[in-house]
Amino acid sequence: MKILKSIRFKFLICLLGISILPILILFGVILKNNMEYYNSQISVASDNEVQKMVTGINSTFVNLNDLMTSLIFSQYDNDSCMLSICEQEGAGREPTPMERLTNYRKFEYVSSNLIGNNTYASGVYLFTESGYTYSFVKNKEFYLEEDYQNASWYKSLLDSREFQIIETYQSRHSKSQSILMARRFTDVKGKHTGVLAVVCTDQMFDALGESTLPWGESFLMDADGKTIPASSEPDRRAPDDIHQITKNNKGIIFRKDTNDAYIYGTLDINDWKIVSEVSFDSQKQLYTQNMEYLILLIMVIILFVVILGSLLERMFIRPLVELSGSMHETPITDLTFHHNYQERKDEIGSLYRHFDKMIKKINCLIEDTYVAEIKFLKSRLRNLMSQINAHFIFNTLENINCLAKIEKNNQIAVMSKSLGDMLRYSIEYESDEETLATEISHIREYLNIQEIRFGSPILLKIESSEEILQSPVLKFMLQPVIENSIEHGLAGEEPPWIIVVRAYRQDGKTIIAVQDNGIGMEEDTLREVRRRIYHPEHLAEDARYASIGLSNIYKRIQLLYGEEYGLEIENLAGRGVEVKVCLPFHAGEEVEQ
Repeated sequence: MKILKSIRFKFLICLLGISILPILILFGVILKNNMEYYNSQISVASDNEVQKMVTGINSTFVNLNDLMTSLIFSQYDNDSCMLSICEQEGAGREPTPMERLTNYRKFEYVSSNLIGNNTYASGVYLFTESGYTYSFVKNKEFYLEEDYQNASWYKSLLDSREFQIIETYQSRHSKSQSILMARRFTDVKGKHTGVLAVVCTDQMFDALGESTLPWGESFLMDADGKTIPASSEPDRRAPDDIHQITKNNKGIIFRKDTNDAYIYGTLDINDWKIVSEVSFDSQKQLYTQNMEYLILLIMVIILFVVILGSLLERMFIRPLVELSGSMHETPITDLTFHHNYQERKDEIGSLYRHFDKMIKKINCLIEDTYVAEIKFLKSRLRNLMSQINAHFIFNTLENINCLAKIEKNNQIAVMSKSLGDMLRYSIEYESDEETLATEISHIREYLNIQEIRFGSPILLKIESSEEILQSPVLKFMLQPVIENSIEHGLAGEEPPWIIVVRAYRQDGKTIIAVQDNGIGMEEDTLREVRRRIYHPEHLAEDARYASIGLSNIYKRIQLLYGEEYGLEIENLAGRGVEVKVCLPFHAGEEVEQ
């Protein structure tokens, strides 16, 4: 602990702080800002790319939905092709081969015209109520009609309240997945008449690979967190990451213990997600390289600081440490001091020479300091009394002025007389003490003014022996206490206003208790008042001014009589507040004039 307080240790810490700490902070901020900048730029670029893909695929599904609607309501010879076929197949009789051939030609004509120029739609299937299936494919058979009534997509469509579903589909004859869009037909009575399905090739997924991002790849994920199209390889993605992706519409997830992140967005169908897997390896390498440069630079700086610190310690710190040791070891009465550093011509030599002069003059200064301290305490007591007097006189004169200008009342005569008596009492600075009886007479003059000010009689009760009344007390001591009782305890309350002053002797001390019958104080308020009295130096300027009366009385008592005396304030539940002033007891002593 002694080493921590030494000037050598403090000098070393300051030197390190001045030389190394700014560089550490600067490089730390630069590295942090660089990483955040690159990460944010990559994140923003990736998010924009993902949202672009989301918009593109959503647009594709909108086009497919429009294609489905066009297929349903396409006309052939002024007749709705798909609807008329479903109506004929569900009429209760099986159409003839010629009728079905005609229907097939209509179906093929409409389908070829509508999906011929469509990039992704490769097949159209119409499943009628009779069980007969019409199909048209461009260049690849999807075998959708095989046992379609038991297929999961078909059952899901019939059981769903929706008229249309979009699902992934994979036939038993192919390893690739396709997108299947199916819509069921109903007549005006709500009866099922048929299902129209459009099959899209896996080329739809190729749009995910067309991302311009050089640092990542994208894939499609369904609402259950499975990759579309499904992969035979096991999914190594963390379950927590998958859960968060499926839970939110879009966002960024940084993978644990890696330099990668997932940036994802949600499609308008089936709550499918487009996920872009982004890598931050290049930024990590840049960060590691900068850290290596920083460590090397810090090592060089530390070496330089050690060399420089050693030279500075030898030139400046060591003489100061030896001077401190000499000050600690040299007795006050020893007026001889000599050291080799006194011969130096710089500030260090000046310090040693002045120390030599200082110890020769110290005994003379002690006596002068004691005298100056006594005078300072006397002056401080006078200043404290002046603060109280000036504060009170200002308030009283203001009241008299208001009464003279507004009310023009004879009460001015009473207030003027009482004020004059108080002024004469307050300006007698030759003595710091008066008898308790004289102090109480001063209080009566003060109460005359307060009765006129508040328009309410104030009953003053004195409970004291004649011996206590003739004992000396601090001058101008009770007025701030009485003022505090009236201002904060009685003002605003219904009469009678009663103030009781009890003086008694206890353990060789004079106790003067001032109690009012006011409203009392809350505990929080009482704690705040005590803090203002005992620790005014920690308060703001306006708070110190508000507590000047009781605080100054407390200071004056301790300065004049010692720290064992002072004042206390207590809250009497339902009976107001009591302030106790503790002074030394001097029976029958004549007050010094």
